[in-house]
Amino acid sequence: MLCPAEPSAGNTRWQANFPALTNGAACESTAVPLGDDSLLVAVVMPGANPSSPTLRMGERTVPVRLIGHDPVSRLGFFKLTGTSAPNTVVWLSNAGSGLGSELRAITPRGPEKCMASGWVKQVGGKVLPLALLRVNFESGVPPPGTPLVDSSGRVAAIMFQASGGGSTGYAIPAEAVHRVRRDVCNGGSLIRGWLGLALRAENQSPQIVRVLPNSPAEAAGIRSADVLLAVGTRQIYDYADAANAFFYLIPGQPERVRLLRGKEPLEFTVIPARQKAD
Repeated sequence: MLCPAEPSAGNTRWQANFPALTNGAACESTAVPLGDDSLLVAVVMPGANPSSPTLRMGERTVPVRLIGHDPVSRLGFFKLTGTSAPNTVVWLSNAGSGLGSELRAITPRGPEKCMASGWVKQVGGKVLPLALLRVNFESGVPPPGTPLVDSSGRVAAIMFQASGGGSTGYAIPAEAVHRVRRDVCNGGSLIRGWLGLALRAENQSPQIVRVLPNSPAEAAGIRSADVLLAVGTRQIYDYADAANAFFYLIPGQPERVRLLRGKEPLEFTVIPARQKAD
């Protein structure tokens, strides 16, 4: 009996190929069903054109159309036309439960053991817009889009890219896929939530340096010099944690914000607004 993520393995692997943009580079990604009978997600690397993919299942080319692509997370969502994907794929709501436990990468060669060893919040000194999973593999880093599943076959994450050396790579957690899918599959693009808080990346402490006027944070009573402790269920220890938490904000959906004002812990309910254009 196949486990829920097995339809992406072996001869039934869905392989998405994206042509190069002008002066760019083509890329290939495993495409993973999302529980909908015709919806798949794949990773589109910089320099590739997400709008005209070629999708193959084994030796067969399958018609597909773009639903939407998010250039921040690099996730692209596609609908099959004229056929259905396996509907047995089950996704975790978040990947946190997989940390420190053995996972399996469903590769073209078959399942391979791996382990999520922690979170990657910055690369080369640059803070990432969302935290990625650091994953160690026994047999080399698999292709982008490769599903990583837990012991029950549920998808915890999909591969993003190799770390640049050895058998370690970075993966996009399931919760990020769900967050991006929510907007991209309903409106074509990711709509970021905005609180109106400014922090400095160089500060070790996630201290708020400015509360923007007429912002949700100002309306809630948050002040400059307050120190963030948590946004929703996400604990905040530094600037990168705050950036990751802000990625998951949904406009109009109230969020609890815990902070420290001097020595006094406080909690506010803030309703994120639609992110303003830069």
